[in-house]
Amino acid sequence: MTYSQKANPNATNSELDAKKIVKNVQLTSAQRDQLIEQFVEIQVDNMDTQTLVEFVTDLLIDDYSKFTDSELKERIDVFNDDSLYDELVDNVTQQYPKQLNTFEEERYIQELMKEVK
Repeated sequence: MTYSQKANPNATNSELDAKKIVKNVQLTSAQRDQLIEQFVEIQVDNMDTQTLVEFVTDLLIDDYSKFTDSELKERIDVFNDDSLYDELVDNVTQQYPKQLNTFEEERYIQELMKEVK
């Protein structure tokens, strides 16, 4: 059932002020892309450095999680030199990693806690 209401022909100022005109604009693909770019720019401008770092970290982890092992190795090799992949593999396969940054330390502790349970 569709309900429609006609506008009050004798609307008061307060009724007119309370009305919001809804425009159903059909955007072209290029206009939609521009709208998205503008909105993203506004969002990024409102983020502090820590929020940006967390966002990019989550995004990259999500993206790299979808890679095959060979794609991941290739990406790491392109990013740095050929020895970085081997070093990182060595870090994660050791029972006691050499040196952990704060993020790795937190993950390592979480993994240990899972094993204990």
